[in-house]
Amino acid sequence: MANEELRGRSVLLVEDEPFTRAVVARTIGLLGAHTASQAGDGAEALAMIERERPDLVMCDVEMEPLDGLGFLRALREGEEPWRKTLPVLFMTNRIDQATVDAAYPLGVEVFLLKPVTAEALRNVLLRLLPPLEPEI
Repeated sequence: MANEELRGRSVLLVEDEPFTRAVVARTIGLLGAHTASQAGDGAEALAMIERERPDLVMCDVEMEPLDGLGFLRALREGEEPWRKTLPVLFMTNRIDQATVDAAYPLGVEVFLLKPVTAEALRNVLLRLLPPLEPEI
């Protein structure tokens, strides 16, 4: 099930539901990437992101106290150029037009409907995380 293209790539997983977070983190690992860290909400993720510098963020939309949109706004407002281009995908139980309209201008890459399947996650990770250049 692991993909060599995902080896060495890190994902920050932001999800308020511990069971869902554990299942998605395990799936990420089985696909070959690793979870750089896990956060229970957007505020916790913002505190981790500077030190973890993940290759991609998977973020739940509906969380408290800071939801996915609030997290994404705060991420993009940062001074560092990498914060503007860091790939972010949203996971959600439902997709409504207002959320889509707010998220895409902030640079969300993809919406994944929960429960997230391994196949859907693999396809998205392979699309958003180009293989690392081999070290010489």
